[in-house]
Amino acid sequence: MMQEIMGFVWPMMAASAEGMMWFWLIVILLIIGRGKILPSEKSVIIERTGQYKMHLAPGLNLAQPLVEAIANKVPLREVASQNDLLFRFEVRDKNVASRKHPFYLLEVSSLNGHLSFEARPAPQEPVLPNTQPHEYSGQTIMDEVENAIHSVAKLLGIALNRVN
Repeated sequence: MMQEIMGFVWPMMAASAEGMMWFWLIVILLIIGRGKILPSEKSVIIERTGQYKMHLAPGLNLAQPLVEAIANKVPLREVASQNDLLFRFEVRDKNVASRKHPFYLLEVSSLNGHLSFEARPAPQEPVLPNTQPHEYSGQTIMDEVENAIHSVAKLLGIALNRVN
């Protein structure tokens, strides 16, 4: 099919310089235009049975690599025994940011022994950083999860601030 189309179009374009110019302009635009993935305007819900559940608000589907990298780094066996795990982060990711929303909120929690991630646009009111001091009495599962989140973000070049 494609050969038939090109067999018809190619001789017409080769006959005129203007036709060739338009052909190459379209080819270049197609190549350049494919480099940017536009965020979806639909919510994304992904559930990896036995591991984690992720809910990404509309426009935040590009946050999926961060969430999956965190889920792969967190020790899931230890999360299974933890039901009161809850972290909220202000995430500044240049790949996900827009003019309207320069950052988004990521909530990481444990529910029925599984990790749950929720990414949503930041609220209009300012987000207050978490100023509560951490009491470290050894390495707890909460410390391990938070360390995993920060190390993945650092590896991907994403700025995180823990919020209340």
